[in-house]
Amino acid sequence: MKFTANSTELQRTLSKLGGVIPSKSTMPILENILFELSGGVLTMTATDLAVSLTVTQTVDGKEDGKIAVPAKRLMDTMRSLPDTTASFIIDTASNKIRIHTDTGQYQLTGEGAKEYPQIPPFKSQEQFGIETALLRRIIHRTAFAVSSDELRPAMMGVLFQAKGEEFRAVATDGHRLVKFVHNFKRPVALKKDIIVPAKALQVIVKSVEDGETTIGVSDTHIRFTVGDSVLVSRLIDESYPNYDSVIPTENTKLLQVNREAIIASIRRVALYASATTHQVRFQVGSDGLEITAQDVDFGGEATERIPCSYSDEALEIGFNSVYMIDILTHLDGDEVQMRFSTPTRAGIVAPAGTGAQENVIMLVMPVRLAG
Repeated sequence: MKFTANSTELQRTLSKLGGVIPSKSTMPILENILFELSGGVLTMTATDLAVSLTVTQTVDGKEDGKIAVPAKRLMDTMRSLPDTTASFIIDTASNKIRIHTDTGQYQLTGEGAKEYPQIPPFKSQEQFGIETALLRRIIHRTAFAVSSDELRPAMMGVLFQAKGEEFRAVATDGHRLVKFVHNFKRPVALKKDIIVPAKALQVIVKSVEDGETTIGVSDTHIRFTVGDSVLVSRLIDESYPNYDSVIPTENTKLLQVNREAIIASIRRVALYASATTHQVRFQVGSDGLEITAQDVDFGGEATERIPCSYSDEALEIGFNSVYMIDILTHLDGDEVQMRFSTPTRAGIVAPAGTGAQENVIMLVMPVRLAG
């Protein structure tokens, strides 16, 4: 097996695959990338058995073949090389891989291609296209809010839901919730609710390029196809919580504030919050928003006041600063609106002014005020 490739282009392709490869696995073969050379096309595949990504790249192919290549060492090597030509000479009988450049030679040992897990064929039952920029936006708005609790597997993914022309993406970890809605010009070809693992979304957002992404769905898997990349992921086979029931409808106390100003203020004040609770306190009234934090254990305390628009009765409410910053940084726009009810009910955060085609709301649970 022989081919020549530009080191920078190969590194760019390998970086897409890196997010799939498990850092620790009971199957060492999964720590490899499968190389398959056919003519001038090099196909590279990475999988952790739940998520699989295949990427193709044009190379100067001289001798076809297949081999599983150690991912970390190869990626580290390509990353450390200058922009140069790398020639691969691979003995698929002994699995020895030699890489030649203008300045050096490198040798590593791979695994036989037969040892690498086969990616099962995908049979799409439903398929629809989505602009890549929109897909990135959906993932950016939602994936950060999924749960990492394996005891609640449904919440470890993002819910995709279509109702006619309306497409929804929902994520929650029990402390915060995001509901993203986009209205298409035609019905979305997604007949059932599906839960897409967060890892698959985080991988695909690093792989997608400008243009359109085609999404295919089967009973058990989802496939994203964009450019030279194809990602297939197992769906989470669970029932998603009834998210609409937890979104409050009586939050009438409206606060509007500059997004960057409140993010910066919370970050500074949170330096003085308890390392256990990360609690910051909002005291809001007609004279502005006061953000305070106190660390009783170490005697730290901070207070800041920033201007805002608010005309309701005064309110004092506490939040986990980490969750609040996460929510605010995953929104766009200069101004955000926060809607409150009581100190014990969830607050709703959204951009100030939403378009007819797209809107997003984020919900964050309050924390009990200390002291």
